[in-house]
Amino acid sequence: MAGKEKLESYSPKMVHAGDFPVVTDSGTVASGETIHELMPITLGADGKIKAVTADTVADVYGLAAENAEEGEEVVYYLTGEFFGSAIEVPVGKTAADFKAPFNQLSIFDIMTVPPPKCTCAPNVSPL
Repeated sequence: MAGKEKLESYSPKMVHAGDFPVVTDSGTVASGETIHELMPITLGADGKIKAVTADTVADVYGLAAENAEEGEEVVYYLTGEFFGSAIEVPVGKTAADFKAPFNQLSIFDIMTVPPPKCTCAPNVSPL
């Protein structure tokens, strides 16, 4: 019957937080690893992509742009500006823990610090 198709829902994610240039690369996911979209990644000794753990935060190499399983190619961000609330961090860590290592890579997380309080006159919106 025409017009009776099931419509799927779509819930967009706010990921990119600004206009800083985005550079991507790709690599192969290491054996035994599962990579999730917006998960910080690191390179293993063999050059393959691994998920960052609580112990390897300082070794972050990029931010996964998509999901991938072991042996698959995964695209990852080398630079960009992202909302911290969108980043998939290891248990026991927060996006704020990645601020310094990400900044060294030119990956910027703009949500690790709350926005400043407005000292505007009543009924005036901040810029």
